[in-house]
Amino acid sequence: MKKVELLFPELCNIYGESYSVTYLKRCSPENIQVIETNHKDTPAFVSGDVDMVYLGCLTERKQEIVLSILKNYKARIQELIEKGVIFLITGNAVELFGREIRDGEKTIEGLGLFDFYAVRYMNRDRHNSQFIGKYGDLTLLGHRSQFSFSYGSFENNFIDIEKGIGMNPDTNREGICVNKFFGTYSLGPFLILNPHFTKLLLEKLGLEPRLCFEKEILEAYDYRLAELTRTIQPSKKRR
Repeated sequence: MKKVELLFPELCNIYGESYSVTYLKRCSPENIQVIETNHKDTPAFVSGDVDMVYLGCLTERKQEIVLSILKNYKARIQELIEKGVIFLITGNAVELFGREIRDGEKTIEGLGLFDFYAVRYMNRDRHNSQFIGKYGDLTLLGHRSQFSFSYGSFENNFIDIEKGIGMNPDTNREGICVNKFFGTYSLGPFLILNPHFTKLLLEKLGLEPRLCFEKEILEAYDYRLAELTRTIQPSKKRR
């Protein structure tokens, strides 16, 4: 039985992110145990073994609440990343794992597990866009709606953007990928949006890459890919 921990769904589910884990379990219900951890409880990964940890998008204020919790377990999180435990981090939750978040005159210390920083632009309109990119041979789709961007070299990026923007408008590198840690600004149920990546994730869990409603979800992916290919401008050639 594979253990998948869904962290703080009461705080980190703005765009339905938690349904990624629901869908993953439906792909292999007899082999996946989902552990839902409230922010007032000690995460299961702290004292026991888990196979995957998921954390989704949250408000700027709740970012600080979650950071105050996760800082207590920074060493353990680093250990699990190095051991190859799967992490899937979506939306602005990815910012928690960088050095800091800058918000005007205020600087919020991050976990510092990766060498980048985020900047909030709360005095501007929210940035909304979509992207198409590559992870290896896979084509991935993403949606973003955010006040912040992240900056750094992103040599260990998750996705190479082909259409849209990366971690900020001046790069086509998107997300973080170290061992089996996958972080992306993409919002919503990322695994439903990207069924081919879901198959890969099931394989990384040691499970059969069989999807729930496979025919329908692959058809929906093909439709979205065709629409986004038609409507999104190609990314500028930049790294």
